[in-house]
Amino acid sequence: MKERPAPKCGHWIGRETRYCHADENIRQYIPGLRCPEHTPAALQGKPEVPPGPGWPIRREANSA
Repeated sequence: MKERPAPKCGHWIGRETRYCHADENIRQYIPGLRCPEHTPAALQGKPEVPPGPGWPIRREANSA
């Protein structure tokens, strides 16, 4: 059975002409996998929205 590669941040850093490729604390967002520096909220200068009701606690441990 093939091992899946570790998830990496898929944010394109335009001025450096490269992808971020950070591999710690990666989470899935609508635009793709993102590290804490490149989440949609972080890119807008806003704080992260805390997980709210309806998001199972067990999922938080498995999201990385």
